[in-house]
Amino acid sequence: MINWAQINLSGHWGLRSSGKPLHRLQSASEQKKNRQAICGTGKFTPDPAVEQDSCDEFPFAGTYESGALNGVDHGNACAQVTSVRKNSTGDLPFDWQTVTPIGTVTGNEKCVRGHIPGPLNSYAGGAYGNFVQTARLADNDGFWLKVTSS
Repeated sequence: MINWAQINLSGHWGLRSSGKPLHRLQSASEQKKNRQAICGTGKFTPDPAVEQDSCDEFPFAGTYESGALNGVDHGNACAQVTSVRKNSTGDLPFDWQTVTPIGTVTGNEKCVRGHIPGPLNSYAGGAYGNFVQTARLADNDGFWLKVTSS
């Protein structure tokens, strides 16, 4: 989903070649507000076709580029995508490696909201949290994001 957003949406968030860096948002309370705006109660309906469906947003709620900090108050204003299962190996990143848009996408949306298997969503969020700690990012520190396959 992140790679799809970096390529297909005009913000190209964190994509070094054509976008601008993302910036860490340190405030846990602001991060929570960002998540609520995009994925909060009553704003997301799980898709039974996506295993353990969860709501995921990009740019991350933990960045100043979050849709919620850029005028979006409901995830339905984001580009909408859903995970597509390509394999059944039990390796979630390999099995669910692509997304497909839902409805019309203009490319000018300020965020993307996706139907992503819960464990895969947690894995990506955990990787971001580990990166923030390892790189010792302070509030508003900029960083680039490159999506790679494992």
